[in-house]
Amino acid sequence: MTAAEVTHFRTFGFVRLRGVQDDVVPATGDAFEDVLGRFPLVGRQGGAGVTRIAERSDVLQEALLADDRCPRLARRLLGTDVVYAGGDGVRYDGAVDWHRGSEHRALRLVAIVQHLEPLDGRTGALRIIPGTHRRGGSWDTFSADLENPLRCLGMEPAQVPAFTIESQPGDLVAFDPRAYHASFGGSAGRRRITTTYASVPESDAARRELGEHLLGDRPGL
Repeated sequence: MTAAEVTHFRTFGFVRLRGVQDDVVPATGDAFEDVLGRFPLVGRQGGAGVTRIAERSDVLQEALLADDRCPRLARRLLGTDVVYAGGDGVRYDGAVDWHRGSEHRALRLVAIVQHLEPLDGRTGALRIIPGTHRRGGSWDTFSADLENPLRCLGMEPAQVPAFTIESQPGDLVAFDPRAYHASFGGSAGRRRITTTYASVPESDAARRELGEHLLGDRPGL
């Protein structure tokens, strides 16, 4: 990963890395199907899945945690030592509207996503509004507009200006869960695996928020 890619993440709230997991794509897909076939699914808007999928399969634990690719990426992006903070595997069957995945003020997180199908703007690729990961300021009040963009902004949710992160199996997309993100136009059955890392907490507030995050860990985008 280049210094420019790290800067891209810190400036815009996301970065796409091509082909990082190319060597484990078939095994990852098979393991995903095995886990979702063996564990009860928890549903959310547009899909259903299981939490902590990387811990429920020897194949996924090796590919996502043990070989250090994802943890090393998280350390580089956050600039600190990190702790594993969960994740999920989800099969989507529809749109996921605009939202933030975290409202933490002190805790710093990075979600590392890999999609198991090729995705673009017409087939459900992740969309992010760049810069909305920044803490404080007007973005913190933007959620009211995104709850009903047709009424508040005069546009459909899929028309909200955003960056669409096209990806292929084997690519990784790392993003700050505080950034507003969504997915539109996707077909049923598209699959996604996420592992999440947090900076090692250095304050009481960050430690408290990490505990809240771990207790609330559930499938979602």
